[in-house]
Amino acid sequence: MPPRDRTKRRVAPRQERARASVEAILTAAEMVLRDEGFARATTNRIAARAGVNVALVYRYFAGKEAIVGALIERVANTTYDAVRRALAENALEPLPVALRAMFDALVHPPGIHPALHRELVEHVDITKRRQLVHDVSGRAMALFASFLEERSAELRALPDFEAAMFVLQHAIEASTHAAAFYRPGSLSVDRALDALTELVVRGLLPLPEPGGREFAATNASLPYANHRVGR
Repeated sequence: MPPRDRTKRRVAPRQERARASVEAILTAAEMVLRDEGFARATTNRIAARAGVNVALVYRYFAGKEAIVGALIERVANTTYDAVRRALAENALEPLPVALRAMFDALVHPPGIHPALHRELVEHVDITKRRQLVHDVSGRAMALFASFLEERSAELRALPDFEAAMFVLQHAIEASTHAAAFYRPGSLSVDRALDALTELVVRGLLPLPEPGGREFAATNASLPYANHRVGR
């Protein structure tokens, strides 16, 4: 007999009371993950925090992996919405300001505690949500690509736009995760994101002539420092 797949959701709640129960379970799981981490999170702990019988948890979820997977789905979509808003609200701002807003949205998804965010990012594979996260990330990068195409007049011509977007997607994902969770104690999130913004901007703007006024301007401080996005 094959082992039970603990990553699957079971019954979909249809009635308001059932939906409220599932929401209580997910909220409790957020708190347990935030406070105790994935390794110590159990369905019993989650049920106790939610104030429900553990049998009710198993009615809707095959195991804690399914619960965490549901949270990953939720946060992935929350992050996508935050990126969409950041790009839309900064469509007319200087490129560094718009990029910085997008990076802030990736590092600080609205309403998501940093400790919870890290637990979810680190357990994507065990919950079998890698493809879902990849798909949502691809949708976000499609928004970013459209944003860049609309501003193509101010950007340098990229010899291979598709390849550039592929590299940017993975560089941005890796850099924002590192800035959020794995930076050294001496480095703040803001400094890490400032550096990422500068690197991406330098890769997208026209290459200046060495020694000219544009070269000096490009090497000056970029204008995002006074346009921090509120959190």
